[in-house]
Amino acid sequence: MKTIYFTFTLFLVFGFSYGQETEKQLDNYTIKRLLICNEKDELIVVKYGDTWNVPALRYNQSESINQSLNNLAKDMGIEITKPEIGGIFSFTYSFNEQAALRMFYVANYKTGNLKPKSGWDSIKWISKEDFLKMKGQDLYSLMASKIEEDSSTLWGAAFFLFKEDEEIKYTITEEFYSIR
Repeated sequence: MKTIYFTFTLFLVFGFSYGQETEKQLDNYTIKRLLICNEKDELIVVKYGDTWNVPALRYNQSESINQSLNNLAKDMGIEITKPEIGGIFSFTYSFNEQAALRMFYVANYKTGNLKPKSGWDSIKWISKEDFLKMKGQDLYSLMASKIEEDSSTLWGAAFFLFKEDEEIKYTITEEFYSIR
């Protein structure tokens, strides 16, 4: 009887533990992008594959917002002023049940020499004029351009992303608006 009781207890403990481990954990994160401007009115862009865009990081570590953005700058070989929030944008999807946030921050360059972070193809400074021409390139460029056009406003907007022929496309569900 002790053997049966022990086996049953062992089965319950392992069954409960296994059930807890196989439960899929929610991958909770926010993507933050950092608009960095220098004294020549140039902005940093990085190249991922065929696209130039604003430097980004996936924020899911145990660190403050400022720490994460300063670490991103440090990974690029530079120091920046204290970042300020420039935009908060929400995404919903036809292919994902979870909503997501994209946050854009603005900072000024202080010192250092640019270097591409691991996983980036290249990094460079471009003029504000050339940066604003990237507006139609993709959704992130559209959001970044809106912030750069008027960085005194905290911008918000909402987007619905969907797939069409395996390409991700979007519609604007809430036009750009001032949060403050």
